[in-house]
Formats: sequence, structure tokens, C-alpha cells
Amino acid sequence: MEITDLASISEIRVQLEPLAARRAAETAGAAVRAEMAELAGATERLDVHTLERSELMRWDLRVHRAIYRAAGNAHLEDVLVRYNNLATRIFCLFLDRMPEFDRHVGEHVELLRAIAEQDAPEAERLAREHVLGFEKAVRAII
Repeated sequence: MEITDLASISEIRVQLEPLAARRAAETAGAAVRAEMAELAGATERLDVHTLERSELMRWDLRVHRAIYRAAGNAHLEDVLVRYNNLATRIFCLFLDRMPEFDRHVGEHVELLRAIAEQDAPEAERLAREHVLGFEKAVRAII
């Protein structure tokens, strides 16, 4: 894994993450939407200033994987897990130099709520901004 892979990985994620968020908002049943709302609340209550960065990374993975499952497409989920793993490997290289990592994790709150509220256009928009923001944050420190 090299930092030059960031652009290629982001190119794929910026298309597929919003698709998953949109599908989740459009197709998730009541139980899954309740899970998204609960996860949004739990994310909002996180005391990011007291958690280790590794714990925040695990939380980030938990949220992304929940959204992928909520999209209801096993093939899309499989691809997104793979590319999220690659992005996470890059993220870990720079985690200690990212001053606003807590903000990155906090962005999930609105995204999860948009899915829970079945606001597909907003979920899609927020997912796209999240992926683009990740790439921009990494590029800013390299």
C-alpha cells in the first residue's frame, strides 16, 4: 500500500459510498433504520477527546460496515469493505498527524440520521462529502 493509491481508492469510494448510503436510506426496514438512529446517538455521545485513536478507528469501521450492511446488497457490501480496508490502512499511516480526526468520526452522526430518516439524497450527499473530506485531510498532511 502506497500513498499514491489514495487517488485510485478514493475514485472508487466516492462513487460507491454514496450509493450504499442512498440504498440504505431507500430500502432499509424499520429495524435497520432504528439501528442507524441508535448508532447516530451513540456516535454523538462519544467522548472523542478521551478515546484512543485506535478506538476511534474501530468506531469508524463499525459505522461504515453498518451502512454497507444496511444497503442490502451483499456484493456492494463486499466491495466497500475491501476498499474501506484499504483506505483505513492509509488512514492509519497518518492518524497521529491528523488533528481533526474526531471531526471525521463525528460526521457520521448526520449521515446515520439521514439514513434513519429515509432521506436518500441527503445520505448520498453526506457520504460523498465524507469520502472527499477523508482524501482532502490525508492530502493536507502529506
